[in-house]
Amino acid sequence: MTAGSAPHLFSIGGLDIAYDGASGALHKLDPVGREVLKWVSSHGGLTESVPGEPPAQILVELSTSFSRSDIQEAWDDLVLLFGTTLFSEDPSLRREEPEHSGNVGVPGPGLKAMCLDVAHDCNLACEYCFASQGRFGGRPELMTPDTGRAAVDFLLGSSGGRKYLDVDFFGGEPLLAFDTVKDTVEYARRKGRELGKEFRFTLTTNCLLLDDKKLDFLNSENVSLILSLDGRREVHDRMRRFRDGKPSHQEALERARRAVLSRNGRDYYVRGTFTRYNLDFDQDVRYLYQEGFRHLSLEPAVGEGTWSLRPEDLPAIERSYEELARFWVGAAKAGDPFLFYHFDLGLSGGLCRERRETGCGAGHEYVAVTPSGEIYPCHQLVGRAELLLGTLSSGLRNQALAERFRRARVPNKPACVECWARYLCGGGCHARAILDGRDMIEPEPFSCRIMRARLEYALYAQVLLRSPEQPTGS
Repeated sequence: MTAGSAPHLFSIGGLDIAYDGASGALHKLDPVGREVLKWVSSHGGLTESVPGEPPAQILVELSTSFSRSDIQEAWDDLVLLFGTTLFSEDPSLRREEPEHSGNVGVPGPGLKAMCLDVAHDCNLACEYCFASQGRFGGRPELMTPDTGRAAVDFLLGSSGGRKYLDVDFFGGEPLLAFDTVKDTVEYARRKGRELGKEFRFTLTTNCLLLDDKKLDFLNSENVSLILSLDGRREVHDRMRRFRDGKPSHQEALERARRAVLSRNGRDYYVRGTFTRYNLDFDQDVRYLYQEGFRHLSLEPAVGEGTWSLRPEDLPAIERSYEELARFWVGAAKAGDPFLFYHFDLGLSGGLCRERRETGCGAGHEYVAVTPSGEIYPCHQLVGRAELLLGTLSSGLRNQALAERFRRARVPNKPACVECWARYLCGGGCHARAILDGRDMIEPEPFSCRIMRARLEYALYAQVLLRSPEQPTGS
């Protein structure tokens, strides 16, 4: 029998868990199963024909803790699962690169998503904003309706055979350019019908300009909403203030509530950011839950600033994820569940393998467009001249850069090939690596540490959810 990579073994809250990265299988282990699996992993798997009973060496080493019959039973289970959901082979690591689609300047099967930075301006001045308080290091600028239409035409012309196309209205604060948002949606719907394409729209907003008129339009057009709230008042207002220094929490909370109620609690996410000032961020998730929100996401702040997470914060981050996992499971078992974006791992037929290998697809499946019509690999890299892909008028001129992004997939990242979490994170964030001064095929190490910790607790939450007992601390 040939062996794939050994499964990832870890323990949280008294539970022993094994995750097989290639197959995506998750196993809860009993003590003897844990020790048998550890022994086989340390001996390189089952590389020869497997006898009907365990090797003498494992019987000797484990006999002081377990009976021969228990060891035999665990051994038989492992042999049965070997090569399928344990030590499974990973053909993707040997697979050839996807072929080009033939679309000019677009490697792969074509564009499928676009971030429209309709506003390089914002009514807030958030301290941790990667976009320099929404202005991306330049002067305030809003996208015109004509540029929005040109962006739609570009996406349609670069999408190849894809039927479903995604557009995210972003900024800054995109509602500052609501006329352009409205015109772009209407134009895309019309052009999509003509060409047999369907558009899905998302709008990310700080909520403060969400009035009834805008909500009526966004709801009627089924535009998904990402609502920026960081949680508790003191946490939110520490980082998210108006340009004159006034706090924004109360108004943002009230408008977010009204938006969610207006669409009957569907098609939205409340997205927060946690910094080293709120390492107990599980309390912010609890707060948002208690305020009535049931679709939640919380992202770590990694960058430069006193607010940025540091390696010494990792134990506290892990404690919060453990508390959050228990709370998430407890809410589900109590009959009032909520979606937490990072615990939705798609283990049962969720994300496709292509998505698991490429992550967001920045630079070749997904691009960002500025108000002036410049095209960048993603919204976090806007304004970096060396990463300009082209313009709406010229097309994607920097095809070599687009090809570099296309090839920056899990099988081509040495650190990812060896990582158990490779298909749960998609190879890490290219932008984070670049902003850290690295090549995009070298994931930024601290971001990886946070990601692996978060994923372990997400897997732990899945195991808890399947267990009959109620988690403590829920």
